[in-house]
Amino acid sequence: MISALLADLLPWAIGVFATLGALWGWGRSKKAEGRQETYIEAKARDHEKATAIRDTVERDLPDRVREYDDAGYRD
Repeated sequence: MISALLADLLPWAIGVFATLGALWGWGRSKKAEGRQETYIEAKARDHEKATAIRDTVERDLPDRVREYDDAGYRD
């Protein structure tokens, strides 16, 4: 009786665990892909911000320096 029950349930249980394992592995791979995409997007935003800051500083520097021309300030 027990051996017949195990013979019927064992393949089913193995199938369920294999399916759960496959879903778990798929979920981890999707999570890793999402993490990588987020990292790449954040890195691109950081580069864009750095470029904008650099452009602003380079563009505004002469105006800020001219403000102190002949004002008696030391460099």
